[in-house]
Amino acid sequence: MKQLGILDSAFVNLEQTNTPQHVGGMGIYDPSTAPGGFVRFKDVIASFERRLGDLPLFRTRLVEVPGGLDRPYWIKDANFDVEFHLRHIALPEPGDWRQLCIQAARLHSRPLDMSRPLWEAYIIEG
Repeated sequence: MKQLGILDSAFVNLEQTNTPQHVGGMGIYDPSTAPGGFVRFKDVIASFERRLGDLPLFRTRLVEVPGGLDRPYWIKDANFDVEFHLRHIALPEPGDWRQLCIQAARLHSRPLDMSRPLWEAYIIEG
């Protein structure tokens, strides 16, 4: 168990349904440059699973101290499932830049599930 730092704890305390405090990033990849010219989602899952073995923080979740008497702690999530955190979706035709930005805004506007490890990744096709 490791206690959440003061600054991170402040962000957690500021989190509201209409004001999520998480950050995000986006990478654009050309699947034609992958071996075979495409990427299978099951290969993405396998790649994440291999890498997460060396990154235990991605398998931890926050637990509050009863009564809010102290900052939360990170604990290992016994029910961790990488497939909950990795999602595969597709844009409708024509799959243009505007549609991607709208989808990214929708995904990023939702709060993270505080009962699970605090990360998500989306593979968006289109």
